Amino acid sequence: MKTEDALRKIALLRRMNTDNGAAAAEAETAARVQKALMERYAITAENIFAVSRTTSRLTWIYWQELLQEFGLRLDQFGHRGSATVVNNSKVHIRLDKNQWWIEERSPGGWQTTARNWGVESLRKYLNEHAPRSYSFFSR
Repeated sequence: MKTEDALRKIALLRRMNTDNGAAAAEAETAARVQKALMERYAITAENIFAVSRTTSRLTWIYWQELLQEFGLRLDQFGHRGSATVVNNSKVHIRLDKNQWWIEERSPGGWQTTARNWGVESLRKYLNEHAPRSYSFFSR
Protein backbone atom coordinates (compact mmCIF):
# COMPACT_ATOMS: atom_id res chain seq x y z
CA MET A 1 0.00 0.00 0.00
CA LYS A 2 1.21 3.48 -0.84
CA THR A 3 0.96 6.57 1.34
CA GLU A 4 -1.75 7.96 -0.95
CA ASP A 5 -3.80 4.81 -0.37
CA ALA A 6 -3.35 5.13 3.39
CA LEU A 7 -4.46 8.78 3.25
CA ARG A 8 -7.58 7.81 1.32
CA LYS A 9 -8.41 4.99 3.74
CA ILE A 10 -7.89 7.23 6.77
CA ALA A 11 -10.23 9.82 5.30
CA LEU A 12 -12.85 7.13 4.73
CA LEU A 13 -12.40 5.71 8.23
CA ARG A 14 -13.02 9.15 9.72
CA ARG A 15 -16.57 8.95 8.37
CA MET A 16 -17.28 5.85 10.45
CA ASN A 17 -18.92 7.35 13.53
CA THR A 18 -22.12 6.98 15.48
CA ASP A 19 -23.53 10.20 13.96
CA ASN A 20 -23.43 8.54 10.55
CA GLY A 21 -25.20 5.43 11.79
CA ALA A 22 -22.26 3.19 12.69
CA ALA A 23 -22.44 1.15 15.87
CA ALA A 24 -20.17 2.17 18.73
CA ALA A 25 -17.97 -0.89 18.17
CA GLU A 26 -17.64 -0.09 14.45
CA ALA A 27 -16.64 3.49 15.21
CA GLU A 28 -14.09 2.36 17.79
CA THR A 29 -12.56 -0.18 15.42
CA ALA A 30 -12.37 2.41 12.64
CA ALA A 31 -10.58 4.82 15.00
CA ARG A 32 -8.04 2.14 15.96
CA VAL A 33 -7.36 1.20 12.33
CA GLN A 34 -7.04 4.88 11.45
CA LYS A 35 -4.52 5.42 14.25
CA ALA A 36 -2.51 2.35 13.19
CA LEU A 37 -2.34 3.55 9.57
CA MET A 38 -1.27 7.02 10.68
CA GLU A 39 1.53 5.56 12.81
CA ARG A 40 2.68 3.06 10.16
CA TYR A 41 2.87 5.69 7.39
CA ALA A 42 3.94 8.63 9.61
CA ILE A 43 0.88 10.66 8.67
CA THR A 44 -0.14 13.66 10.73
CA ALA A 45 -3.67 15.03 11.06
CA GLU A 46 -2.77 17.97 8.79
CA ASN A 47 -1.95 15.59 5.92
CA ILE A 48 -5.37 13.95 5.77
CA PHE A 49 -7.68 14.91 2.94
CA ALA A 50 -10.76 16.88 3.85
CA VAL A 51 -13.71 14.67 3.05
CA SER A 52 -16.55 16.56 1.47
CA ARG A 53 -20.05 16.25 2.91
CA THR A 54 -21.38 14.91 -0.36
CA THR A 55 -19.31 11.74 -0.03
CA SER A 56 -19.93 11.13 3.67
CA ARG A 57 -23.38 9.70 3.36
CA LEU A 58 -25.04 6.73 4.93
CA THR A 59 -26.06 3.67 3.04
CA TRP A 60 -29.58 2.30 3.16
CA ILE A 61 -28.49 -0.67 5.26
CA TYR A 62 -28.48 1.30 8.55
CA TRP A 63 -31.99 2.63 7.96
CA GLN A 64 -33.25 -0.74 6.76
CA GLU A 65 -31.91 -2.57 9.83
CA LEU A 66 -33.44 0.04 12.14
CA LEU A 67 -36.87 -0.26 10.53
CA GLN A 68 -36.67 -4.06 10.60
CA GLU A 69 -36.16 -3.89 14.38
CA PHE A 70 -39.70 -2.49 14.55
CA GLY A 71 -41.18 -4.81 11.93
CA LEU A 72 -41.35 -2.07 9.28
CA ARG A 73 -40.49 -2.49 5.60
CA LEU A 74 -38.41 0.17 3.85
CA ASP A 75 -39.43 1.10 0.32
CA GLN A 76 -36.71 3.06 -1.45
CA PHE A 77 -36.09 4.80 -4.73
CA GLY A 78 -32.81 6.60 -5.28
CA HIS A 79 -32.03 8.75 -2.25
CA ARG A 80 -35.59 8.66 -0.86
CA GLY A 81 -37.31 6.00 1.18
CA SER A 82 -40.45 5.50 3.22
CA ALA A 83 -42.16 3.03 5.51
CA THR A 84 -45.65 2.81 6.95
CA VAL A 85 -45.48 3.05 10.74
CA VAL A 86 -49.22 2.57 11.35
CA ASN A 87 -52.18 2.84 8.97
CA ASN A 88 -52.29 6.63 9.14
CA SER A 89 -48.59 7.39 9.68
CA LYS A 90 -45.52 7.19 7.44
CA VAL A 91 -41.83 7.84 7.93
CA HIS A 92 -39.99 9.42 5.00
CA ILE A 93 -36.18 9.31 4.72
CA ARG A 94 -33.80 11.41 2.64
CA LEU A 95 -30.58 9.40 2.48
CA ASP A 96 -28.55 12.21 0.91
CA LYS A 97 -29.41 14.57 3.78
CA ASN A 98 -29.50 11.93 6.56
CA GLN A 99 -32.96 13.34 7.40
CA TRP A 100 -36.30 11.78 8.29
CA TRP A 101 -39.81 13.06 8.99
CA ILE A 102 -43.14 11.59 10.02
CA GLU A 103 -46.38 12.40 8.20
CA GLU A 104 -49.79 11.57 9.62
CA ARG A 105 -53.06 11.51 7.76
CA SER A 106 -55.53 14.18 8.84
CA PRO A 107 -58.88 15.35 7.44
CA GLY A 108 -57.05 18.06 5.48
CA GLY A 109 -54.38 15.74 4.03
CA TRP A 110 -50.97 14.63 5.25
CA GLN A 111 -49.35 16.70 8.04
CA THR A 112 -45.71 16.55 9.15
CA THR A 113 -45.67 15.80 12.88
CA ALA A 114 -41.96 15.11 13.54
CA ARG A 115 -38.70 15.87 11.76
CA ASN A 116 -35.06 15.19 12.65
CA TRP A 117 -31.69 13.94 11.41
CA GLY A 118 -29.90 10.65 11.94
CA VAL A 119 -30.62 7.01 12.57
CA GLU A 120 -30.46 7.24 16.36
CA SER A 121 -33.05 10.02 16.59
CA LEU A 122 -35.43 7.91 14.48
CA ARG A 123 -34.78 4.93 16.76
CA LYS A 124 -35.73 7.07 19.75
CA TYR A 125 -38.91 8.26 18.02
CA LEU A 126 -39.93 4.73 17.02
CA ASN A 127 -39.31 3.45 20.56
CA GLU A 128 -41.88 5.95 21.77
CA HIS A 129 -44.41 5.86 18.90
CA ALA A 130 -44.16 2.66 16.84
CA PRO A 131 -46.49 -0.21 17.65
CA ARG A 132 -44.84 -3.13 19.37
CA SER A 133 -44.67 -6.32 17.35
CA TYR A 134 -44.08 -9.19 19.71
CA SER A 135 -43.10 -12.60 18.45
CA PHE A 136 -44.67 -14.41 21.39
CA PHE A 137 -47.76 -16.40 20.70
CA SER A 138 -50.55 -17.17 23.13
CA ARG A 139 -51.64 -20.65 24.00
